[in-house]
Amino acid sequence: MPRVAVLAVLVLALAASPAAAAVLEPLKPCYVSAGPADAERETVLIRGEGFIQLSGVEVLFDGVAVGSAQTGSVGEFEIRLPAPHQPTGERRFTVTVRDAVSQVSRPSRVTNLGMRIKPRSASPRRRVRFRGRGFTRPAPVFAHYLYGGREERTVRLSRRSSAPCGEFTARRRLIPIDGARSGRWIVQVDQRRRYAPEPDPVWVRRPIDVVEVRP
Repeated sequence: MPRVAVLAVLVLALAASPAAAAVLEPLKPCYVSAGPADAERETVLIRGEGFIQLSGVEVLFDGVAVGSAQTGSVGEFEIRLPAPHQPTGERRFTVTVRDAVSQVSRPSRVTNLGMRIKPRSASPRRRVRFRGRGFTRPAPVFAHYLYGGREERTVRLSRRSSAPCGEFTARRRLIPIDGARSGRWIVQVDQRRRYAPEPDPVWVRRPIDVVEVRP
């Protein structure tokens, strides 16, 4: 009889033990939005565990439901969703995951992908200011100069973009080639040392028209 009583106490203690707290893995500091389409926005990988097992969770961005995922045997899940659309500048956003019992949130930021040249009109030899954001790789920022579809020169604009959302500023010649030919040039800014037509993950192109000045 005493043995039965001891077993009963152990069963009750196990039944009363708390479940593991629901947690989310940290997010990237910043995600890039290059346009409104899903394919133009960086993917947000969201992972968590400790939610209701073999059930489901709802995912919200800034309080708006954007997706759902099934949980596994220990309440774990994984889902990939496009980052929020950000037409200009950057902002903070919050990812929330919830089920019938738990709700957990993580903060991050989202930025548009962009690059500006000031002044907009200048001679090829003039030093201008390049300013961009969304170049979030831990790598330098390069400018590739194309003429007639062929690469003519590549220069480094910045050793590394700064701040969580990949900002950079640089002063360089508009076209770093002596005697730049008249016609349309294209400058492609990305984070790849070697030129590629569509380098992963981000790139921005801007046309530069060089007009021949007659004496």
